[in-house]
Amino acid sequence: MDISEGLTLLSMFTLNVGLEPTAAENQMRYAAEQKLRNEILINATASMPGRGSNPITAITMLHVDHLRDLDQSKGTMSMSLSFLVTWMDERFRWDPKDYHSVRSVNGDKPSWSSAFWVPNIQIADMPSSQKSPGLFMNPGVEITVESSGTVKAFVRTSMTIPCYFNFGDFPRDYQNCSFTLLSPYYADEFQFNDWSTINSGKYGTPDQVPDTGDFELIGMEARNYYLFLGTQIVENFKGYSPRYCRGFLRYTLMLKRMNKLIPTLIHAPMDAISVFVGLTGILPDQEALMTLISCIGFSMLFAMQAAEVLPDNFNGMPTIGILIMVMMIETILLLTYKIFSIYCRNRKLKAIKGKNEDPFIDQIYKYIKIGDKGLMVALPLQAAWNVYLTRNI
Repeated sequence: MDISEGLTLLSMFTLNVGLEPTAAENQMRYAAEQKLRNEILINATASMPGRGSNPITAITMLHVDHLRDLDQSKGTMSMSLSFLVTWMDERFRWDPKDYHSVRSVNGDKPSWSSAFWVPNIQIADMPSSQKSPGLFMNPGVEITVESSGTVKAFVRTSMTIPCYFNFGDFPRDYQNCSFTLLSPYYADEFQFNDWSTINSGKYGTPDQVPDTGDFELIGMEARNYYLFLGTQIVENFKGYSPRYCRGFLRYTLMLKRMNKLIPTLIHAPMDAISVFVGLTGILPDQEALMTLISCIGFSMLFAMQAAEVLPDNFNGMPTIGILIMVMMIETILLLTYKIFSIYCRNRKLKAIKGKNEDPFIDQIYKYIKIGDKGLMVALPLQAAWNVYLTRNI
């Protein structure tokens, strides 16, 4: 803006000149918009624009508005989404000067003619539906036509998509949920743009981080693929003819478990069990035996609680669940060893009092003394290692 334009605006503000359009101007603009809308409807046909020349390219922008529910047992996630799909239709171009500077016309889908062409885009990977629903089947679709021939369709929809859960890293696990947009058109007629964008915030508002239950959405990605002759998936047309390829757009949503209470419910009991098992290496046999019995009882109660917290996993037990089982088996083996150690020590004492030496018991007693010394060092170290391990699983 040069100095003359700045001075002109300054004089308008100082003279208190109204910048809002008058009622007459609004009436003229409304009449021009209605005329333009009627002309667009006259030119609208159900045929695809640009057929036989360059393919129609659709730019798809995805916004995740809300994650409603994530069912870990069924492997599904329900969410609310917004799509903004943009394409070019040269039949709707006009000069704004001829229509009182009207540059765009908008309205919901019922306000346009049924012959108004919109791309046939279907949503795949829908576990709750046997037929792929159309993206523009919703009557609440908002369509905007611009003077450049650009057509924008804004769609709000809700869907339930499949998630491929793997809880091996529970409770610090990451999960992926995905769905696909596909079109029945061949790629020489219609294609999804390679740089279709994604956004985790609500449409038209600053970004917000959607979350549901224990999970938070941390990222999304969109990838464009083509299906060649219905049998082979390719990423580009190198060596393939677009005439025999159909395009589809694959969205993947990445989730991270953010529930801080779950690690506490698991780590605190495991730390306590590890510490008490470690103490049995330096306690006398009788006290160590009672401590191990208490640890086994506590481990069983903890295992029952952990079974309620740990998710169902169809691909194997989570690593932390395996560690819980290992600790329980270790405690049972230590208890068995302590019982055997007490038995051998009593046999040794009776042999000494009766002056009836038993070479076999003497040999076993030597091994027990070596084992006790080893446990005095190994168990406290293992307890410290278990505490570290549970904090980093």
